[in-house]
Amino acid sequence: MIIAVLTGLLFASVFQGTYADTNHCPLGWTFSTNTSYCYTKSAQYFSFSEAANYCQSIGGTQVFIISSTELSWLTDFTSSSLAQPWVATTRNTTNNKWYNTDGSSPYSFFWTTGEPSLNGDCATFKGTGKAGLKAVPCYSIQPAVCKQMPALCPTQTSYGGLYTRSGTITSPGYPTQYYNNLNCLYSIKSPNNTYITMEFSPYLVQSYFDYINVYDGPNSTSTYLGTTDDGWDDYWWDSRRDFESSNNSISFVFRTDSSVTNKGWQLTWSAKPNTPPIKQSGQSGNFTSPNYPLNYDPYSEQLYYITAPTGFQINVTIPDFATEKTYDVLEIYNASYASNYRLVANLSGTAVAPWSWVSPTNYVTMKFKSDSAFQMKGFSIVWFIQ
Repeated sequence: MIIAVLTGLLFASVFQGTYADTNHCPLGWTFSTNTSYCYTKSAQYFSFSEAANYCQSIGGTQVFIISSTELSWLTDFTSSSLAQPWVATTRNTTNNKWYNTDGSSPYSFFWTTGEPSLNGDCATFKGTGKAGLKAVPCYSIQPAVCKQMPALCPTQTSYGGLYTRSGTITSPGYPTQYYNNLNCLYSIKSPNNTYITMEFSPYLVQSYFDYINVYDGPNSTSTYLGTTDDGWDDYWWDSRRDFESSNNSISFVFRTDSSVTNKGWQLTWSAKPNTPPIKQSGQSGNFTSPNYPLNYDPYSEQLYYITAPTGFQINVTIPDFATEKTYDVLEIYNASYASNYRLVANLSGTAVAPWSWVSPTNYVTMKFKSDSAFQMKGFSIVWFIQ
């Protein structure tokens, strides 16, 4: 099973197009959307050891092939070359095995027809015919092909401000394709006395390997809120697409691995009035809407949290309920946080009560929101464990 998954990942590639992007690479280097690296090929010819030194001198490293995606890219990149460039793959003459400079071994299908042969202990890349590695003597004189990691994170990573209440953020390259090898930190700040809600939609990334971690504060040292990683077989219990902060700052880190990309994500965020949440625990309790039984205020927003002892369920009953239908809403979630993916009920109007529901877990979260148009008396809620 694991071998099958790894093999699939090795060959997978969502987009195969390539283009030069001077925003990512230094002058004279070419950006590959296949691998998210910058590449260059020397005009000069070198021996194998001289090629490695040349790549280091210009801020890169000598290329060795790590995936079929990179093999495809190098085929296009070098197919017009008159000579085959060096790659950082050599034979260990003690055990007669081939290794890349990081200690890994090239896959057998990375070699061209009839290779590896005994013609030499260093490898070049043949970009015509059946593309692949070719064994040649290390003293041969060939061009060098080098790569380096580009600057892929956006130049703007801080959003919002003391007078900004909403906005959108997108992944690098959205909606065409995000990049490999990302580790980008974003932060959002909203006006004082607000908290921030945000939702990733659409969210199209490589499952398990590419993900976002979210933090309740200005950077990744703040309290961890959760991850967008949906993993395999629901392995990640905290996987989600929407988050909310406890104050007026939130941050997240977008991380991607070295293979397979997709269209990426769009984030929508907004600032909400920071009314302290009402929390209850134990065996029973009750809640009411703000000002009940008098009318609630316009633009009200109130969170309610119930936590029962482990192993118990929560019976939530609403004996009285009256809000503006559709626009003033009580949302009920089967979770310890407000998430669209845990929404159980969306209640509004004057025909709700009596209403009752039993949670399958020992957590219930409720959120009441009103607009500016019409206000009514709201609701009362009682709860007990069972």
